[in-house]
Amino acid sequence: MYKKTHLIVTVAALSALQLFAACGEQAQEETIGERVIAVNAVVVERSDQTVTRIYTGTLEGKQQTVVYSRLAEAVDEVLVAEGQQVKADQVVLTLDRYGASSQYTQAQSVFLNAEKNFNKMAFLYKEGAVSETEHDAARTEYEVNKAAFEAVAKMVEVPSPIAGVVTSMEVSPGDLVYVGQELATVATTDRLRVKFGVNSDEIESFTAGSEVNVLSDAVDGKLAGQVVAIAGSADPVTRSFEVEALFDNSSGLFRPGMFVRVEFVRERLESVVSIPRKAVLTLDGKETIFVVKEGRADKREVTLGADLSGEVVVTSGLSAGDTLVVLGQDYLDDGINVNVTSLDE
Repeated sequence: MYKKTHLIVTVAALSALQLFAACGEQAQEETIGERVIAVNAVVVERSDQTVTRIYTGTLEGKQQTVVYSRLAEAVDEVLVAEGQQVKADQVVLTLDRYGASSQYTQAQSVFLNAEKNFNKMAFLYKEGAVSETEHDAARTEYEVNKAAFEAVAKMVEVPSPIAGVVTSMEVSPGDLVYVGQELATVATTDRLRVKFGVNSDEIESFTAGSEVNVLSDAVDGKLAGQVVAIAGSADPVTRSFEVEALFDNSSGLFRPGMFVRVEFVRERLESVVSIPRKAVLTLDGKETIFVVKEGRADKREVTLGADLSGEVVVTSGLSAGDTLVVLGQDYLDDGINVNVTSLDE
C-alpha cells in the first residue's frame, strides 16, 4: 500500500515539474520572440570590383648617382641643400684646400708656373726667339699640369656628375670624411623608378609592361607607370622577388627619395556580390552573416572569395537584393525580431 501511494505521489510530482518546466520554456520562447534588436542594414547589389595589392618602396631617379669623397679631409662648405636642383658639374660642397692630403695649393702653384712659362714661350715663339720644339715642350708641360690641377680641384671642389635634384646630403661643414665616404646623392626628376618586393605567391601576376600606380601621403594625386624588370630569383634574405617600375614625372609632382605605396591591380572582377568585411561573423568555425527577412534575422553560412580593401566577395549564401545586417549582427540569433533603423539602398 505504501509503495503504491508513493508511486502515485511521485508521478504526480513529476507531472507538476514537467508542467512547470513546459510553462517556463513557453515563457522563455515568448520572451525571445518579443525581443527586438535595432540594426543597420544595406541592400546587396552586384558591382564590378578590383583585387588590388599594395607594396612599398622609395622613389629614385631613373638616373641617380652617389657622390663619394676621394680625400680624407674636413668639409669646408656645403653649397646646396636637399631638394635643390643642380646642374651637371656644379660644385655641391668643398673640402679643406689646405689639408695635408689635398695637395691643392701645390698643384695650383705648379700649374700657374707652367701656364706662365707657356705664355712666355708662346710669345717668344711668335717673335722667332725660340724653336718650335721648345714651344711644344712648354705647351705639353702646361697641359699636363693643368689636367693634374683640375683633377685635384675636383677632389676638393666636389661636383655633381649629373643634372638633377639633391636627394640627400650626408655631411655638414666641419665633418672629417674618409676616402670612399658617401657625401651626397643626386637624381633626375623627370623619370622616376621604384623597386619593391613581391611574395612568391603573387609574383606570377606581374609581367613586363604591367601597370602600377604610386601614391604618397605627402602628395595629392598619383603617378601611373609600368613594370620594366622582374627578378628571376628571390632575395635570399627577404624571400621576395624584386620588381622595378618606371614613371613619367614630367609634372614634377613626386620627388626622388619619397617613400611611396605601389598600387597594383591583380584582378578585375565583374558583377560580383561584395560586402563589408565587418558584416561577416565567425560562428562555430563558419563564416556567417545575418539578413533581414520578413522582420526577422535570417542566419546564413556564406562562402567568401577575393579579399578587397575593407570588403570581401561572397560567392555563395547571399544574393543581390538581400538586406544584409552590417551593424548589430553581434547581438542577433536566427529568427529574432529586428528593427532596421538605417537602410542603405
